[in-house]
Amino acid sequence: MAEPGAVAGLEELLTCPICLGVYRDPLSLVCGHSFCKACVQEARSLRPGPFTCPLCSACADPAMELQPNVQLRSIVQKFLEAVAHQEEGEREGQCEEEGENSGQGDKVIPCDFCLQEPQPAVKTCLSCEASLCQAHLSKHSTKSLLKDHVLIEPSDAHLLAERRCPQHGKLLECYCRTDSVCICVLCCVTSPHREHTIDTLEEAFGQVQSVFPETLEAVKEHEAALNQSIANLLKQEEEVKAKESLLRYQLESLFKEMCLQLDNKKREVLKALTLNEEQQLSQIQMEVQKHKEERDAASCDVQELEALRDQKDLLLFMKSFAVIRARKRKELANKDGVELPRPPIILDKLTTDTTLRLFRQFLSDMQSLFEVPPVQEHLTSSTHLGTTVAYNTNIVSAPPSSYVHFEWTPGSLNPSGAISHVKSNQSFSQGCHFWEVDTSNARCWKLGIVNRNLECYLQKSHDSLCVFLGQTMITAKGFSTALKVVRVELDCRRNTLSFYNASVEDRDAAESLGLLETVSIPSNYPAYAIFGVLDGSLKLL
Repeated sequence: MAEPGAVAGLEELLTCPICLGVYRDPLSLVCGHSFCKACVQEARSLRPGPFTCPLCSACADPAMELQPNVQLRSIVQKFLEAVAHQEEGEREGQCEEEGENSGQGDKVIPCDFCLQEPQPAVKTCLSCEASLCQAHLSKHSTKSLLKDHVLIEPSDAHLLAERRCPQHGKLLECYCRTDSVCICVLCCVTSPHREHTIDTLEEAFGQVQSVFPETLEAVKEHEAALNQSIANLLKQEEEVKAKESLLRYQLESLFKEMCLQLDNKKREVLKALTLNEEQQLSQIQMEVQKHKEERDAASCDVQELEALRDQKDLLLFMKSFAVIRARKRKELANKDGVELPRPPIILDKLTTDTTLRLFRQFLSDMQSLFEVPPVQEHLTSSTHLGTTVAYNTNIVSAPPSSYVHFEWTPGSLNPSGAISHVKSNQSFSQGCHFWEVDTSNARCWKLGIVNRNLECYLQKSHDSLCVFLGQTMITAKGFSTALKVVRVELDCRRNTLSFYNASVEDRDAAESLGLLETVSIPSNYPAYAIFGVLDGSLKLL
């Protein structure tokens, strides 16, 4: 397509000087100028006498017949076609832009019977397969033979094809209720639909209208449920991001505090080493100074004795020798150096290995703290849904999320004062596990573990809490506050059993768990969870 600037320049060259329009049947004069045929004829009729060129006033031979400029005429025709093509493209682009901007509006279907300027169709006849404007629809409706034709909203060829059976080419006028599909009349008698329940489209439409509101309401409810589910997922996503951000901040603070304490300990140890070094060097320097002074005194005695060797006077010799000999000289210890204070740190191979071993143990313990223990994975169900185990008023029940089978011993105080218990039917021997029990409906209870050799449990009786390891009472203390939820945590790696007060509501952080007691247990596995109640009931959360 030609550029707009080039088209405008070419149009200027193809403009008739008389009518100022694009050449129409251009003619050329002997001077070389061209004009429209009609313009030349009109100019000749208006000017009496010899005809001259309207531009250069050159005389034109009246006897000579004006010849058409065939080449210029071809150029003009090509130019007009290019302009028409460009205007059509601009109109199409404008229509597409208007359609995109509106985003709505039905497609205009032209009338199939209009010859010059097709008018928009108002109906489409399925029998004639033609679209009709209002004028042709009036003529179509007045003909008695065409009154029975089916009229629908204006449709194009694609929509008309969808209304016909792809197998028989007939109109889809029936509805198969068995297959829930629209079919033609021939499909009812010649296809697999022959034995099906068939209705007309009008009958099917009437039947569907009765269930349409219910279906619409069900779809709306499903849409609302999906929106709510999406909202919940987005909320959960934000919560995950917030918790992750908080956890990251807590971990960074933890490691920062650990690094700070490690740096402080490093500075403390290095300062102690520096101070010990200064003390040792000071003591050595003092001894060196003292020895230098004694050495200088000994050097003087040597010089005096060397000079006294040449003394001839016996009296003077004896007096001087007696004075030099009487001077006190400390005997030096038979060792090198002096006894120095003990250094604050002895870093030998044993100390290094011990420190590294303790540090690796610290890292291992820290890693176990970061690992999330599986909740109640050792408590599994082998009973029917909702089953509880009971003996008189002593009930141990499990929530729907974790139904538990127990071996039952009647609730009573045994000779040692402990409450009899039930235990889980599945054991555990490794990893870290915890479970939480609602004790708000029990006055006397016990929770813990049991293995082949002994029991370890927390027992509450009235207002006292006692922790037992076998027959030995580890701790006993008063506890007047009601224990609503107790958390029992077993760490098979470190061989510890811990009891927590988990009664704080809406707890998220570890600080909300109050440690009651931690007991070191023998590594005799497998072990089982035990639950005992004397008055009331326990509920596994």
